[in-house]
Amino acid sequence: MGHAHLSTTEIYLAPNKDEVIAGVLAHHARTAEQRDRPMPPPPAPGYNPQALSVLFGRTL
Repeated sequence: MGHAHLSTTEIYLAPNKDEVIAGVLAHHARTAEQRDRPMPPPPAPGYNPQALSVLFGRTL
């Protein structure tokens, strides 16, 4: 970052309590949103579901 002293740079690296709480709450909100999403439709006939899960990173 170009600061003369490491201690000046450290203020950007250590989160405070409110930032940690906000991050945890945001994480839980994202996971709840993902959990509540409907599952995608099954793949068309002829596709290998295991290959699609590898490709898209999810289980079908």
